Amino acid sequence: MNECPEIKKVTVSVNKALSQNMIDLLYEIGIQNVFVEVGRTSVIETSRGLLRMMSKMNLAYDPVEIFSIFLDSSCETDVLNHIYHKFDFKTPGRGTIYSNEVNLIKHHSSSSLNQQVIPSSKGNAYFFKELKGITCIVQRGEGDRIAKISLNTGASLPITTHGTGSGVRDKLGLLRITIPPEKELINLVMSRFDIDSVLELFISEGKLDEPGRGIAYVYPVYQGVVNTKITRKKTEQAASMEQVVSAIDSIKGGMEWRKSRLEQPNVKNRYFLTGLAELTVICNEGYGTYISTTAMEKGAPGATICKLRYRSKKTENDPIPSIREMCKMIVSPQNIPAITQALIDIEAFGDEILGFMYSQPVERAFTYRAKTKQ
Repeated sequence: MNECPEIKKVTVSVNKALSQNMIDLLYEIGIQNVFVEVGRTSVIETSRGLLRMMSKMNLAYDPVEIFSIFLDSSCETDVLNHIYHKFDFKTPGRGTIYSNEVNLIKHHSSSSLNQQVIPSSKGNAYFFKELKGITCIVQRGEGDRIAKISLNTGASLPITTHGTGSGVRDKLGLLRITIPPEKELINLVMSRFDIDSVLELFISEGKLDEPGRGIAYVYPVYQGVVNTKITRKKTEQAASMEQVVSAIDSIKGGMEWRKSRLEQPNVKNRYFLTGLAELTVICNEGYGTYISTTAMEKGAPGATICKLRYRSKKTENDPIPSIREMCKMIVSPQNIPAITQALIDIEAFGDEILGFMYSQPVERAFTYRAKTKQ
């Protein structure tokens, strides 16, 4: 088993129709393995004529696949450049690509990092470094409410995935019967200048200050390009509004010029949790609940379990199965050593479970907190 303190995670989201093209490109440039999650993007579908004035905001959905690539830091630039140029990510609507630093805590020896890729033959693409990520986990059926917030504000295109929650729900007594275990996870990468306002809207519109409604948290993004094509309509001009905004971003060299769009006073005095970490464990199918229960015994307040596919260029002698599970937990960094040891004790990183555990910082988080008695 190996430990590597800091690595880069590259996340790419593209339409499902382009999924095999993405896999082919990754294999071509030297990527040996990748994790793939199924999700959807939501866009505003506008009506025409009088119907546009009378209709409410309608959402349309596109199936996407989200690729997670774990790299040695030296490979990050080449991988980003290859994907950016091949899939024309400078054009709004093509997808989202970004990278962030993660700590690889423990993994089975078969879960090797991608360490060598073919150098990019094209010049370096321009990636924004004024980005933040925000994830909101809510009950099944509430995802559209959260997705509409980011679309209404013009922030960027939200990506929704699905999972099963545990932990917090189990502590709510009789109230738990009103809260389904199925969860929707809405992920948004956007300008850091707008993150405060969008987070406040997530909290208020999602009613996250009520018990069992969910959690929202902000995490750092190193660099990337986000999908800003939030409407689906035929443009009558030479360029769409999203293309104009993207062009101005390039001219201005960043997104700060449009930060005033969402600025608004925070009318509520929120208490945010800070100094936390998102702890993720990828394991074989069927072991997610076992992993989550063990972690919760050592301080994790809850977990969300999602399905993943593992794709590998290795055609033979690869012990990792194609279907995997991912357990996501928001924890105090002080609890990570105890959680790690507990998972070692149950052989989570052995030949049966084939665990792969990493963490990334969480800058702020908000969820319901019961008032303590004085």
